[in-house]
Amino acid sequence: MTPAEIKQARKSLGLTAAKLAALLGYSGPSSVYDIEAGRQRASETVTRLLRAYLDGYRPADWPG
Repeated sequence: MTPAEIKQARKSLGLTAAKLAALLGYSGPSSVYDIEAGRQRASETVTRLLRAYLDGYRPADWPG
């Protein structure tokens, strides 16, 4: 996924950068912002999780 696709995915899921960071196990939203800006590359695990979320998967700790 490109940085723009990741940002669009987050927005379409209705998540803030902080909420997405928590779901992905990051310490804070700055990591999400870095990925969305292309300063950091998203791991394969992150892109797989985002695709699963876009396909409707919701973990037990999904923000309500």
